[in-house]
Amino acid sequence: MSHLMLSRHGIWYYRRVYSTPRRRREIRISLRTRSKREAMKRAEQYITSQPFACVPKAIPAHSSSALAASVLVNEKKSLFPNLKSELEKYANAKTGSVGEREILTINRCVNAYLAATKEPFSKRSAAAFVDSLEGSASTRNRYIKKNSAFFKWLATRTDEDIRNTFEGMGVKETTAPMDRRPAYSLNDLKRLHIALHGVKDWKRWIILIGSYSGMRQNEICQLYHNDVMRVEGGWCFRVDNLNPNQTIKTDSSRRFVPIHSQLLTLGLLDFITDRKGHLFPELTLHLGSYGHYFSRWFTRFRGKHDLPEYHSLRHYGATTFKQNGFPEQFASQVLGHSNATITYNRYGKGVDVSRLVQVIEAL
Repeated sequence: MSHLMLSRHGIWYYRRVYSTPRRRREIRISLRTRSKREAMKRAEQYITSQPFACVPKAIPAHSSSALAASVLVNEKKSLFPNLKSELEKYANAKTGSVGEREILTINRCVNAYLAATKEPFSKRSAAAFVDSLEGSASTRNRYIKKNSAFFKWLATRTDEDIRNTFEGMGVKETTAPMDRRPAYSLNDLKRLHIALHGVKDWKRWIILIGSYSGMRQNEICQLYHNDVMRVEGGWCFRVDNLNPNQTIKTDSSRRFVPIHSQLLTLGLLDFITDRKGHLFPELTLHLGSYGHYFSRWFTRFRGKHDLPEYHSLRHYGATTFKQNGFPEQFASQVLGHSNATITYNRYGKGVDVSRLVQVIEAL
């Protein structure tokens, strides 16, 4: 059919051009399908029921933008009459590829939007929801990101043209990434180590390992006895998901981290020798994470001693590496970050663990 047109998004349209006494005009009607056969069928039905005349007043009433938008919203409602049921399917599809905590975050963010609007496919409703969000830019962007991903997923489950209502809604960060969370200073570290007197041994080791490695809190809390090993002649922590209930944040998180000589001097290997299996059996799994209950305790502990949060130990590590002039790819491998360039990400292999010892010893 000569009047069919395929949009850049892969949606078929019925297009008709006609002339008036003053100018040439065009009508374009979305057939809301990616199938050409279905598009031809719908176009034929449309022409039969709504023939075009060549005068402006004969333009079908339903082609007006306001009414068309209303019809489109109602049709999308009929496509997905129960979005909460679709959200459940989406969460089930994500299970296995993300942790339990992420599933809870998705449900919380999307359900908050669905509860706040009666027209979830309306761009205006999405904008009103974003405007109502409180908290930091990163918190608001989390809600936007989770809802955006959900609507993108919906669009893959129908031939209809579903627009992502949260597209372009991101909130601009006004604070530089390095300023959003303070790093531990040398004075903070001194006060932290003083405050450790009297703390239970296993909690003390989690803090000390974080201080001398820059590892993430849950990466330490989920360590097993067999994750402490010799690599290229030196002692290392293995960060991986090879043992039961272990998770990694990204593929770049999978790595070996040299053990700082100060940890060995303080008796880390003796502590490990007395423990088999999970190094910190005092911690129980919560929402797929071993770090949950330790995190709750440390929040109270640091508040009592006026100290920065645990994650700031990673910022201290990154700051120290930067100030000592270590190459970014060395620091990235220690901290479990991806490199900034495609050369290192796609083609470069990992840095030898023996070369990372100097980086760790700077802490």
